[in-house]
Amino acid sequence: PAYMIDAFKSTLEELIHTDVIIVVVDISDSLFDLRKKFASCMRTLSELRVEMDRIIFALNKSDLLTTNEIEEKIEILNLKDYKKRIAVSAKTGYNVNELKNLIKDIIQSQNSPEFKKETPKEFDNIYGN
Repeated sequence: PAYMIDAFKSTLEELIHTDVIIVVVDISDSLFDLRKKFASCMRTLSELRVEMDRIIFALNKSDLLTTNEIEEKIEILNLKDYKKRIAVSAKTGYNVNELKNLIKDIIQSQNSPEFKKETPKEFDNIYGN
């Protein structure tokens, strides 16, 4: 229904006010589905004028693929030179701490020095380390 689409769009528009956007990509998807979903996501983020420097691509389900398969899909998505991407596994916990650190780094880099001093302790209390 149209009202649900409008509500969803309204929620997405709030992305422009966030410090960090984590785009969770199911890296185990078929190439067709991966391209289709990723293109749709990027189109939406572009329409909303979301700045790329606030986006982290979390390539989830990396435990289901080999390193070569992951690298191939990274290349297909044109993320090879993008520094804020990380292969993770929610199931095994692989690279979850590295993802947290990346989030923390982005938040700290976008805020004032006063905020930077307070962030590590608060962040660790909320998200653990």
